This record gives sequence, C-alpha cells and structure tokens, in this order.
Amino acid sequence: MVRCNSCGLYYVILPEKSPPTEIRHSEPVKHVGNGQHHSAIGGGQIASEMVRLSERARELALVEPAVEQGEQPWRELMARERLKDLQRFADNGRLLEIGCSTGEMLTAAQSLFAVSGVDADHASSRVAISRGVNCFNGTLAEANFPDGYFDVAALYHVIEHFPSPRAELGELHRIIKPGGWLVVETPDIASLWFRLLGARWRQFIPDHIFFFTPQTITRIVEESGFEIHELRHVGKTMSARLFISRIGRYHQPTARLLAALSRRLNCDQRTLHLNFGDVMRLYVRRK
Repeated sequence: MVRCNSCGLYYVILPEKSPPTEIRHSEPVKHVGNGQHHSAIGGGQIASEMVRLSERARELALVEPAVEQGEQPWRELMARERLKDLQRFADNGRLLEIGCSTGEMLTAAQSLFAVSGVDADHASSRVAISRGVNCFNGTLAEANFPDGYFDVAALYHVIEHFPSPRAELGELHRIIKPGGWLVVETPDIASLWFRLLGARWRQFIPDHIFFFTPQTITRIVEESGFEIHELRHVGKTMSARLFISRIGRYHQPTARLLAALSRRLNCDQRTLHLNFGDVMRLYVRRK
C-alpha cells in the first residue's frame, strides 16, 4: 500500500505493478454512447477474483465460516438500521444497491422503495433473487440502467473494492436523477486505529484496494458531480460470537478463552452495537 504525495489517497499496488485506475489520467473504460461507461473488467473476471480473494481470506483465518453462517439475524438487523438512517433523506422512489450481496437491505426496503440490486457474485445474487429482489449478477456498467433512473443508490463497504472508484461514481452520476441521493459507507484510514495498529488494522483484508480519508472521499464524490450533505462515523451491529471471532485475528488464545466463557454464560447470541470510529458514512446528492 502506498500514499499519493499529491492528494493523500492510500491505495494498494495491484499484482500487475501498475497503479489503480483511480490515479491515472485516463480511465480504462469504453464509451458506448449516451454517456454510458463500461468497465474494462467484466463480471466474470470480478467473480473469479472474488473467489480467489475469499480463498485467501480463509488461508489467513480472517473468517470462521460457521460463525459467519450464524450471523444472518444480525445482518438483517443491520440492514433495518441502515434503512432507518436512509429514511432521514429519502423514503420512496427507486432504490439501487451496488454490492447487495444476499439482499438483506433491499428486502427490508421493499415496503418503501422499488428496489434493484447489483452483485458480481453469482451465489449471492441467487439468494437475493430468492428473496424477491430484482438483482443483476455482474457489474454496474454491465447492468446498463437508463439515464436518471434511480432516486437513491447505495454503496455499503463497496467503493474500496472497485478497480476504479471514479469510473463507478461516474456511472452512478449518470443513472441517478438530478437531486437524487447516494449513500457511501467505507473505512476511514485517518482513524486512530490505523495509526495504532498499522498493518494489523481490521480493515486490511485481501480485496480492499482503496482507503479513503474524509478529505479524499469528499474530493472524489464532489469531482464526480455530487455534493455532500452529511459525513459521520458509524458503527456496526453484530453478535457477541462474531465480535469474539474477530478478536481471533489479533490473538487466538484470547479469542478461544472468551468464546468458551461466552458459551458458558450463554452470551453468544447477545447483540452488540459497536462504533470504533473507523468507518464513515456519507449522504451525497447529485447536483
């Protein structure tokens, strides 16, 4: 990972040893008319890369599959909390979530919005569709939505994964109505935790390419035709079991001790609301 001396953007050097497209003068996209931008990386390539990165995450013991599978009720709770927060700015119209995974947020939003989702992972898309969500399996550009189609779009922990955040924001600017809303949630590398933990900061996982500060995320969204209405740090809702599992990334003996104690005290299913101040959520509006 390096930091740009000019703008302060942190990014990961990709395997081909060339800088990510975010900092190049020209983007590797195809212009196909009507302002449409198609990314140079297709959905199939992204899906195969996601498989490779998930395998790498397992190698590094970043996730415990059994724990993750049991977290569904808390993912649904987190989705409802995000929806309630979004309602402060919009509560009707067409809503798009990019990186919608298995569709918890969109399922919760169906009573208020006409919902659509995009996700590159085939298995996740199938689960979202089984929930009744209109989910496109592929990239945002491949979905080919009409100009000015959506009232709201959401990127929850997605923008840091894109090979070119600027290209994706350009496509979002095209498909969001003038005056429409965009929600962006992403790690904040300007936080105290990065300064304290360095390479062991919890947000350093294999598929994160870009790391933003409030200043760099503000710059990119404003240069993409949006204006910021709110930027604040937010937390996450999870089970005590998942929190203990995450501690295992730092010290396995401590995690095993806490897990045993939690099971004995029947605390595994307790709900925790944690805010470490290293994740920011922005509400921005298309000019």
